[in-house]
Amino acid sequence: MLKHSHVRFSKIPQVLITAGLSLALATSPSVALACTQIYVGSAQSADGDTYWGRSEDFANRYGKAFGIEPATTQGKTLQSYENGVDPSESFQYKIEGPTFRYTYVRDTPDNWTLEGDVAAKAYSEAGTNEKGVSVSSTLTTNMNDKIDAVDPRVDTGIGEYSIADLVLSQASTAREGVELLGKVIDEKGTQDANQIVIGDAKETWIFMQLSGHEWCAVKMTPDVVSLNPNMDNLKFDANLDDAETCLHSAGIVETAKKAGSYVERDGAMDVAGSYGSTSEAQEAGQNTRYVQGHDYFGDAKVAGTDYTTDDKGQVTSLTSSDLTFTPASKSDTFTVLRAYAARGEGTDVDANKNADLYAIGNNRTTETHVFQVRRGLDADIATVQWEALSRSEFSVFVPSYSALLTKVDESLYPSEANFDVSHIGEITEYKKDESGKKVYDPTLIDANEATAMQDSGTTYLDYAVMDLNTLAYNNRESVADGVHAYLDALQKEVIAQQQEVDAQMQATADGPARNALADEAHRVVSNETYAKVNALLGEVRSYLGKGDASTPFKASDLKDDGTLATPFAYASAVKDFDAQKAAADVKLPVTDEDVVAKAVASYQPEAEVPASTGLSAGNVSLLGFLGAFALFVVGMGRRNKRS
Repeated sequence: MLKHSHVRFSKIPQVLITAGLSLALATSPSVALACTQIYVGSAQSADGDTYWGRSEDFANRYGKAFGIEPATTQGKTLQSYENGVDPSESFQYKIEGPTFRYTYVRDTPDNWTLEGDVAAKAYSEAGTNEKGVSVSSTLTTNMNDKIDAVDPRVDTGIGEYSIADLVLSQASTAREGVELLGKVIDEKGTQDANQIVIGDAKETWIFMQLSGHEWCAVKMTPDVVSLNPNMDNLKFDANLDDAETCLHSAGIVETAKKAGSYVERDGAMDVAGSYGSTSEAQEAGQNTRYVQGHDYFGDAKVAGTDYTTDDKGQVTSLTSSDLTFTPASKSDTFTVLRAYAARGEGTDVDANKNADLYAIGNNRTTETHVFQVRRGLDADIATVQWEALSRSEFSVFVPSYSALLTKVDESLYPSEANFDVSHIGEITEYKKDESGKKVYDPTLIDANEATAMQDSGTTYLDYAVMDLNTLAYNNRESVADGVHAYLDALQKEVIAQQQEVDAQMQATADGPARNALADEAHRVVSNETYAKVNALLGEVRSYLGKGDASTPFKASDLKDDGTLATPFAYASAVKDFDAQKAAADVKLPVTDEDVVAKAVASYQPEAEVPASTGLSAGNVSLLGFLGAFALFVVGMGRRNKRS
């Protein structure tokens, strides 16, 4: 049985149900899991801040919409389409009363409804609400077969599609967010096995959806680092009787004992050992990234002692697997951000030298988010959300005070409803053979490179970094080092100037003036980043267009000392902004309309699928591949759909 597989199959039935393939696709596997979740405690960071986040991996070219979900006055409906277009087949939840404003990083709706209906509100993934609560959702994990037999996943239970929206809409604190999510799982079950991070200015919790109705959340301590590449067997200590540090479902012990999988460690329940699988069952992609991540933070692993490999150099098993560890040194902001681009450079698991190895920094990342949490500050400015669209290896993390944001520049960050998906190209560059092995198709790779060589006709930041990633990754030998050097210089400049802007923010009176400054700071840093990235992209296109790789690519805006030739105008542009004056123009986004409830009420199950689906060419390609793969899929039972 293929484990740790997932696919966004709520978009699949739209085209293929009429072909009689919906049953097969309901259990279809996709590419190997690849999301990586990282936590760096305040005692392990150079600046004393807490960092945590995740890379969201799904497909080679995939659009994401960064935006603001308005507060509501009359409550809202959450509706998942994880199991198809029929609302009754997936999670549905009505939140009564007012809800909070928050940021999100969502899928474009063309992937979820026939008409690209914005009511899909799919996979919000990451955000911070107006109360300063942040959520990263989710890291797909799994459960062992014994647990699965007694407490299987619930199709209509809550899954990744809805978790961030549920918590960010309601939680005033991280602990309240944990309790809210736990309560919903108690009542409705869970659609998948996942790990979620929920944090605020005071606490950070890792929440584990263990099985159909069991869950466990542990409060992270400041003295550790955690790295999880989709593994369900990472050991951790949890005192189930101490509600200050551990919250959990009532049946967590009983279910494991009923399954015959209950084990203890040092006299206490070993939650990971009881609900998770063996090291070998995690598969090579996960084990390899675990080693890469530990190596990156200086907790070096030794082949033959700490892990075993196969004849391809892939890590097949680990001697020990822990959720937390102590790094060799403290990490600064840049080091944490670039961890999501790590490829095992200079180690025995270097994916740049061994094409058979899967890396943390891979070619399937759709976005990466990191929350930098500063203690001692007001909740509205304590958290900075660093957001890198597309693949993190050749992207730039843009900072925002997400608890304060009221709007984004839609010329750079198009709304879900207005996102032009025509430049996506082929969502996936691979196919699956009869054994389920991922096989890259040179024709699809070439097609995407041709797309990336053309101007998108937009000013989307997502497209600029998406195209840059396609070209730099596909031409690694001649282009990657030069692009890395430039983006590293740019990222360091963004970080340095963010500190200047932060001093200005802290000196600004709370209230609308801070909202105004947050909006302006994000507008400026986003536009400046786009200008630099787009210029770099143009130079890469020109370099590749000449067809001469005898001299490696180098950006014209990079000086010999590794700094930018043309200054990055972020802090200087924000410095003279009159936040007090602009405060009068701040409009907090709020609505009394429940658009999701209207969409659910209008659903007609007997409606025919129109000839034109509104899907991008990449969607159609992906669906065609999955349809052809359906016969293999029928026998696969796992329902983990995202990584």
